[in-house]
Amino acid sequence: MKKTWILVMLLLVSGMVLAQGYVGDSWAQVKATGQGTISLAYVETPSFVYKDNSGKLTGICVDITNEFVNWVNKTKGVKLQTKFVGDGSNFRGMYDKVKASTGGVFGLGNITITDERKKEVRFSPPFITNFAILITQNNVATLTKLEDISTTFSKLTAYTAKGTLNEKRILELKKKHFPAMKVVTLDTSPEVYEKVFADPNAFSYLDLAFYLKAVSERKSVKRHPVGDMAAEQFGFIMPMSSDWTPLLEEFFKTEGGYTNSTPYKNILTRHLGETGVKLLQSANK
Repeated sequence: MKKTWILVMLLLVSGMVLAQGYVGDSWAQVKATGQGTISLAYVETPSFVYKDNSGKLTGICVDITNEFVNWVNKTKGVKLQTKFVGDGSNFRGMYDKVKASTGGVFGLGNITITDERKKEVRFSPPFITNFAILITQNNVATLTKLEDISTTFSKLTAYTAKGTLNEKRILELKKKHFPAMKVVTLDTSPEVYEKVFADPNAFSYLDLAFYLKAVSERKSVKRHPVGDMAAEQFGFIMPMSSDWTPLLEEFFKTEGGYTNSTPYKNILTRHLGETGVKLLQSANK
């Protein structure tokens, strides 16, 4: 009996540890004291949050956050700093941690804005419209109609990452067009990326940034345009208790809209390349 209670207590404690989030300074604290630090959780994603050759985190999300911090310091007369938290390895882990956080904590990465997630976390205004691409290796015949996926992809296995919108896409394809589809669910998008190019009989949905990474690395990658989707938008996330949302909304409205600004467009070109930007623009017309 004693051992059972000890086990129960250990499980409860471990659950509490897993549920604990990060801590950052609220806007109210920063405004009152004139200084503070916000915590940046992240999931490593090509182009959006990644390490450069020196091991320093960079990317679209990082650059936009830096511009936001500079704007806050300049327009509000405070000294705001940032610190990265977590290891960036897992989307679900990052998301759950931010959800359980308090104060000035922001989640960065390829985080799709959905009505379901809005019930759990706060979102910034969208900073980009994602372009999800249905891909295989080059040896697979081109899919001309989604209705034909059960025959064209009959010998293929779908790979996807748990808790992502791309997982939802794969499962919808399975339900609507390919009930016998074999689906392998992995923990992270980088794992999916590795598996889909290790298995010649694989297919998956990749976000634009991962597709561009595959092209730049000269992987055997074929895009099936009939499956392209550009319906969702990415945003930064914050815990529901965060008071930073009005500041982000004000920042995104500056000078006719931040995403229309030259600095923003330079950030996209720097991390997506001109080819990626043109592909993004063509998908969003």
